[in-house]
Amino acid sequence: MIVAKFGGSSLADYSCFMRVVDIVKSNEIPVVIVSAPGGKNKITDLLIAAYERWVECGNVECYEFALAQERIVELARCVGLNVDAHISSIKAAINGGAGFDYAVSRGEFLCAKILAYALGYSFVDAIDCVKLTMDGEIDLKSTLAHSAAIKLPCVIPGFYGKLPSGQIKLLPRGGSDLSGAAIAAALGSEYQKWTDVDGIFNGHGEVISNLSYDEAERLCYFGASVMHYKSMALLKSRGVRLAVKNTFSNSVGTEIWTRRCEGYALSRKEMFLYKSCRAERLNAIRQQGLKIAFQARLMGNEMALIDDCGFSPLALSRILSYDGIERVTVTATVGSTPPFAIQGDFLFRDEIGAICISKQ
Repeated sequence: MIVAKFGGSSLADYSCFMRVVDIVKSNEIPVVIVSAPGGKNKITDLLIAAYERWVECGNVECYEFALAQERIVELARCVGLNVDAHISSIKAAINGGAGFDYAVSRGEFLCAKILAYALGYSFVDAIDCVKLTMDGEIDLKSTLAHSAAIKLPCVIPGFYGKLPSGQIKLLPRGGSDLSGAAIAAALGSEYQKWTDVDGIFNGHGEVISNLSYDEAERLCYFGASVMHYKSMALLKSRGVRLAVKNTFSNSVGTEIWTRRCEGYALSRKEMFLYKSCRAERLNAIRQQGLKIAFQARLMGNEMALIDDCGFSPLALSRILSYDGIERVTVTATVGSTPPFAIQGDFLFRDEIGAICISKQ
């Protein structure tokens, strides 16, 4: 059995929708997870902006919500579905204080409703099967226990799940990957990620045919944005095979399972290097909501890499207020990496590959 996740670029307009319908039907895919429609004005971004307007004035009737509504209504109309009642209910809930996570998750909710109708599939809400811990992480054990809620064939909205308290909670951006991985792991099914590129690239223009879970996790964490890196641990825990495929081409794609990278691959990311890693300082950084991505000892000196992905200007100013912190470029490699690919100021090797740090 296959669980397939389609990203926002794969669902951006009606022609994309119908291509997804053809893929699902021709491959007899029984479980589909969707992001909100992407494109020039991503539905998720419009809903975030609309919620901010609600915070300002107490009413979600605004340009951004109207634009999101127009796109959703047009997609639904093209497949013969009327979503007016859903949109009216969503407006009322947001105006009634349903909250940020509810408001932003409605892009995936409505997209799944429309695709389910187009396919003739059941709609299964993510809150019925994607269970989260109190801190918002995927609770795979609970998700597995609730897998009976997944009535095949079906479409499930990605990007959100249900907290133990019963509330809707968004996953991180790119979290529809986590939704798909959790459901595939719970069902023990092959997982297919359909996107707008041919697979995971090796850093010098070629698609990687095979990666192990650990290799894929490293490349995705350090810059290869095709998949959310946390997906790998979910899939690995249940031995689920992942295939990254292009919605718009017939490319072979990348398979992620147990076979390791042939040759070498690399990805890069801008981060912060902290060379004074006393435990109390690291704890203070974590308490600000920042992430310590990597720690190592080199020539007697403790070093830590601090992830700057998605930080606000305030968070960045707090990071830079510490002595001994500087911006760096991190190159992560997997496979048999030649020396010329990883030149820098600091180099760490392990069984997966290497992490090279270059000062800016």
